[in-house]
Amino acid sequence: MAGLDDALSEFMREVKAQTNLNIKETQQITKAGADVYKEQLEKATREKHYSNHNDKVWGHMADSIVSQDKDIDGDKNGVSTVGFDSYHAENARRLNDGTKKYKADHFITNVQDSKEVQDKILQAEHDEYQRILKGKEG
Repeated sequence: MAGLDDALSEFMREVKAQTNLNIKETQQITKAGADVYKEQLEKATREKHYSNHNDKVWGHMADSIVSQDKDIDGDKNGVSTVGFDSYHAENARRLNDGTKKYKADHFITNVQDSKEVQDKILQAEHDEYQRILKGKEG
């Protein structure tokens, strides 16, 4: 009976080691997903709202999407965020949600809700998680 107890204890130790991630490791995983989301949002923004206007100061909205390995308040707690810089954020919201003057086209919402995009994000996070686990093993 002691053999089974030892085997179960070892199994639980291994599971705990693999699932007990520190903040840095969690940030690496969420940042991998955030980078994929950023890429997909840039693509959708270029397709829907890229113009020939050459604004040398502010640039294009599609080129102003930021991905960071911290939350919206700048705290490093394992969360990663993606969004438009402060200059372009309000315009992106108006185009996505619509106003009295603009018909909503939901380009941001469509990227968020896309099963294909969600699968790519999950795959990127999975790959990063596997890389972290391999580092723990060796």
